[in-house]
Amino acid sequence: MNENLERFLRYIKIDTQSDDNSTSTPSAKKEYDLLNLLRKELLELGIEGEITKEGRLYAYLEGEKGLDVIGLNSHVDTALEMPGKNVKAQIIENYDGGYIKLNDEYSMSPKEFSSLKGHEGDTLVVTSGDTLLGGDDKAGVAVIMSVLAYLVKNKEVKHHPIAILFTPDEEIGRGPEHFDAKKFGADYAYTVDGDYPDHIDIENFNAAHADVTIHGVGIHPGEAKGRMVNAISLGVLFDSMLGQEARPENTDGHDGFNHCGSFTGDVSKAELHYIIRNHDKEKFLAQKKKFEEIKEFIEKKYPTAKIDLEMGDDYKNMKEIIDQDPRALNHAIEVFKKMGITPVHAPVRGGTDGATFSFLGCPTPNLGTGSYNHHSRYEFLSVRDFNQMIEIVKELVKA
Repeated sequence: MNENLERFLRYIKIDTQSDDNSTSTPSAKKEYDLLNLLRKELLELGIEGEITKEGRLYAYLEGEKGLDVIGLNSHVDTALEMPGKNVKAQIIENYDGGYIKLNDEYSMSPKEFSSLKGHEGDTLVVTSGDTLLGGDDKAGVAVIMSVLAYLVKNKEVKHHPIAILFTPDEEIGRGPEHFDAKKFGADYAYTVDGDYPDHIDIENFNAAHADVTIHGVGIHPGEAKGRMVNAISLGVLFDSMLGQEARPENTDGHDGFNHCGSFTGDVSKAELHYIIRNHDKEKFLAQKKKFEEIKEFIEKKYPTAKIDLEMGDDYKNMKEIIDQDPRALNHAIEVFKKMGITPVHAPVRGGTDGATFSFLGCPTPNLGTGSYNHHSRYEFLSVRDFNQMIEIVKELVKA
């Protein structure tokens, strides 16, 4: 087993799951366990690192003078959908392209998971079926650390100055908080936080959230005629007026959606929480306006009811910035072509820390890691793709 894979396996044993119920920064103290290890490993490479009071690890590797400073970023936390503790990775050598048993209850195959296709003969790292693997984004962390180790050990390799940033809390949307572009010091950067090695992600959703609170009129059902206004019924009406076609289960590609993630309440009060997504800025604004129009319509039709609507923007489509400053994109395309890789630009149906970094002064496309099926027990790492990503990032930073 090579040291790069060993590095990845070392990182995934550390529980760094973020906490969406916490108001602290980072949201979970255990995220420091990996941050402190990374700082120690950087120091062993001769690279000074600083962990800020907000839990951001900044570091810098000197390079050739006069070249652009290239930034590299990954996040240390893991997702909330499955446990991130006691990860017991299984290594499948020379994968035969068929069925993989995770445990007595769970298995996976290319029939259910197309991301497994084309990995025949590859070495795969899979879960035990009880936890996440942590490839999102410890594979990205391992890619960056592997590249830095290579450059330090091969001092004859000339390279760009490299700004390094490891962030907590990306999985709960708080990774870009406290981002200091000046402290980072990169002219442009790359988040290493995707899946396929041939992807260069340059567009993501514009994102907002909406909290809808409906105040109805509760009364004894035997005396309800003409008086009761059922908040649950109005919640169902509100959701139906947004349209079936605009739900995530009916969309893909560049389609936007309105997703009701929770709906709770009773006759007197109902609460709905939405996320609003669209790549297109004008359509995104129209989606938000529709929420206001539905609120006004229902309140007019049911004057004894009241609807509180609170909306806020979460992040923007980085394409707006990348189009204005394409240096990072052009550099990556040039490197990919040099390596014989045809770059793929697929719309990210989610967010990335790089989107917010871009709007804070550091254009930051997103690259792959070689890990797949994120946020689930079916997560796996392709060692072949992981190693390819290490080679890609090496070429990105070479002079």
